[in-house]
Amino acid sequence: MIIQSTNVYYQEKLLPLQVEITGNKITAIMPYGVEKVDVDYGDNWILPGLIDIHNHGYKGLDANHATKEWVKEWMAYLPTEGVTSTLPATSSAPHQCVLSGMRAIAEAFEEEYKGANILGIYSEGPFMSEKYRGAQDLANKIVPTRAIIDEYLEASKGLLEYVMVAPEELPDMDVIKYCVSKGLKVAIGHSGADFAKCTEARNAGARAFTHTYNGMRGLHHREPGTLGAAMYYDDMYAELIGDGVHVSFPSASILARIKGKDKLISITDSVAIKGLPVGDIMLRDSGVKVRICEDGVGRLENGTIAGSCNRLNTILKREIENAGIDVVTAINSCTANPACLLGYDYCKGYIKENYDADIVVLDRQFEPVQTYVMGEGML
Repeated sequence: MIIQSTNVYYQEKLLPLQVEITGNKITAIMPYGVEKVDVDYGDNWILPGLIDIHNHGYKGLDANHATKEWVKEWMAYLPTEGVTSTLPATSSAPHQCVLSGMRAIAEAFEEEYKGANILGIYSEGPFMSEKYRGAQDLANKIVPTRAIIDEYLEASKGLLEYVMVAPEELPDMDVIKYCVSKGLKVAIGHSGADFAKCTEARNAGARAFTHTYNGMRGLHHREPGTLGAAMYYDDMYAELIGDGVHVSFPSASILARIKGKDKLISITDSVAIKGLPVGDIMLRDSGVKVRICEDGVGRLENGTIAGSCNRLNTILKREIENAGIDVVTAINSCTANPACLLGYDYCKGYIKENYDADIVVLDRQFEPVQTYVMGEGML
């Protein structure tokens, strides 16, 4: 199959090109109009498939309460927002719930299903601080140990990929070093760590910051804090919920300019309220009431943001059109950069010969016209 557009994202430029797909791979990139095409997408953007590494749930369920069947339904939904790969993310919940959810995700991963690729599992919470827990349930807070990481690895059948910690809660950095030794990527988040403690975590192997700005100690001119560390370290990735609600558009723009085109990662942080109508819902694990608001986020009764209904294609649109983030930085933040953080940049995140045929076609309103997962059209 050959597709073409006047706007194919190739080598960080939107160019008139053709893309040949054979089976599940991209097999050729050719000049526009050279070969007879199967689909001409006009001036729509042909991009690498979007990758959402921080994604909790959908339609009333989340990764903590996953069933194998629901995970498959969730993965089938994601291509409708252009997402071709994801990390289902657990959060703070009773320990056995987290383990059960990981088992269900692993079971779905091992079976055939139609939808977004599961690249691994993200443990966000319960290794958090009390002060910066946000909407995470404090009753389920845990100080991580090697034994707990081993439990997660066993339950997930080795699918655990990404782990968030609050460094100031750790007795030392041993658990970060242990995660790294197991091939896991470590992020700093839901944390009040000062700059020095973040530096210790970085030196131990932490490589990213969870939803930067949100759930972390802010920047002060005499103590840069967690946010300052996220901005300071050029070799560390920074997640961003660029919807204009979790983080204002000017603040999103500042972070994008500092991190540049290679270290910003856009995420949805979508939770169980995604796909549900505006109104109130009770969170299954804690019985906490969350109001689904018109602006696309959930809020606790005290006004604290409690997750989003965000779609990654919408975040990409808002980052470019509202935050003024340059096109290359915004696109890379949804494609190449998450692939690089996770170590999948050898096969995903780019439109390149011999890479997986994970591709999204977006119209001028950033709505998916077609999403190809491993060469198969999903819409």
